[in-house]
Amino acid sequence: MALIVDKEIEWLTNCVLPEILKNGRLVDNYNESQFNTFKVGTIQIAVIGIEEAFMLTQCYRASINFDFAGKQQQVKLVVKKTPEISTEDYNDAQFDDLFHNEVVFYTEILPLIQQLSGGNFGAPKYYYSEIKSNSALIILGDFATDGWSVTKDRFNLSLEHVRIAVKYLGKFHGFGYAMKNNENKRFQQLTKEFRESRFTSDSMNPMWDLTLKTGLKRALKATNKYHPDVDMDFVKKFQQLVFSYVGYGRQRVAPKEPFSTICHGDYLRNNVAYKYDTDSSGNPLDIMMFDYQTVRLSSPMIDLSVFLACSVFADVRYKHFDSIFDDYCNALFESYTKQSNQPLPEFLNRQNMLNEYVRFLPYSISISSSFLMMLVDPPQNTPAELFLMQTTEEDIINNCMTQGGEIVDREIAHQLKEMFDLSRLHNVEIDEDIDSSAWINSVVLE
Repeated sequence: MALIVDKEIEWLTNCVLPEILKNGRLVDNYNESQFNTFKVGTIQIAVIGIEEAFMLTQCYRASINFDFAGKQQQVKLVVKKTPEISTEDYNDAQFDDLFHNEVVFYTEILPLIQQLSGGNFGAPKYYYSEIKSNSALIILGDFATDGWSVTKDRFNLSLEHVRIAVKYLGKFHGFGYAMKNNENKRFQQLTKEFRESRFTSDSMNPMWDLTLKTGLKRALKATNKYHPDVDMDFVKKFQQLVFSYVGYGRQRVAPKEPFSTICHGDYLRNNVAYKYDTDSSGNPLDIMMFDYQTVRLSSPMIDLSVFLACSVFADVRYKHFDSIFDDYCNALFESYTKQSNQPLPEFLNRQNMLNEYVRFLPYSISISSSFLMMLVDPPQNTPAELFLMQTTEEDIINNCMTQGGEIVDREIAHQLKEMFDLSRLHNVEIDEDIDSSAWINSVVLE
């Protein structure tokens, strides 16, 4: 279902903008006595489509001209809302929890991070949100007006993009650890507000479950073809480990001390924006992240491993892994010591973080094996259409085994090789701390 622009303009004019004005975020020094001077002028809407990012929500930019207290002003917003779908689909997608988490981050956690960073932590401005029984929305500032933009490359980011991204991520995780050290009670209160956004239910949509399991079969087939030197028993062990999306995922992302900190939860190209040099060289200068719907208390390696699996290809990740990992660790260590004014705790050292990274590789590779294909060859459907599509099991299997072609096959296979090599090199078992007894006997894979 396509976005009805006139309907959105009417809704913004009569319902949303007056509320944003009242909450004091639309204009500086808002005075209630001047509310009646507010008049909305022209509104231009531009839909954010699949050419920018694959999303299950409807997103658009709104450029709004208005008068207030005798002055003409303009604001540029990004509106993100759930598609018009059934209550069952809304609940299956856990939209209520996803939007709750994002609102908590922008209204409660971001202000503390900005305080720690002296206002130097890049993030969109929060304006407004609504969460109802079968719909949700959030409205943020359009960061494009400040020179930020999502990369044109949906995958396979350059080394320059990767270095900036991991340094920023390390800085963010350092803020979390410092907050945990300095204001532990407040840290615990805030993180208790997070809702599990992926692994709450013991059951999942059958079609999505089939997609995930087919991705694992594709990983085995691709590894056998492109990296036959990788022990197939190891690959099968990986498949068995992550066969239960919920059972494995719930255990892997659960907060475990001492590593738990505030994590983005879905740190990849779709959810970051860069600033570039004005000399047209294409060199990235800075980065910020957004879309905090999966924010969680977990190991920081949930973010680093997913980013390197879904947004970076082997020719950059594998070739430059040591220096990329150093960039991340150094930024984290510097951020923590600066914000906490304390020396690094013993657990925060490079080897411990590297071992933790290896433990999270099955998690990130299980995601890339079923999601990377959508980045390489994105579906040409609106969010609402994706929920309404009637697809046979045969079509799902065929699509999951072929979408994205050889590019995806080679990349997934190399990720399995890297996990195998790192596991052996650092003597880290990929199933460490995971109890798979509940599903291991039901695993059926070709």
